[in-house]
Amino acid sequence: MTMRELEIQFQNAMNELQASFEKQHREWQQSYDALQQQLEESKQREMALLEEAKRREAALHAQNEQLERKLSTATSVPQQHALVKQIKMLGAHLDALAKDAATFNHHLQNQQQTAGNFSGEQH
Repeated sequence: MTMRELEIQFQNAMNELQASFEKQHREWQQSYDALQQQLEESKQREMALLEEAKRREAALHAQNEQLERKLSTATSVPQQHALVKQIKMLGAHLDALAKDAATFNHHLQNQQQTAGNFSGEQH
């Protein structure tokens, strides 16, 4: 082999080596870019899930506070409930009616006694 032939073989080998290196580098770069994209998408999904979890936690917290207020009101001050107030108001009206009825009955009895006294005096 001549020196020129060796140079040509060496140059061909170097070209093949460079082409192989460039091909592997492109494949590695594509793989790296794909992993980078997957990582970004995964981080975005994670952030969305965290935001959703925070929103749900806030909603549950508000609901729990509302239920605690209702429970506290229901157990500590039952007379403040509308139904209890209405029942008490009806009870007061019934008491007033009963008192008026007793007064009226007493008045009728007095009138009857007075009328009886007058009729008894006339006889």
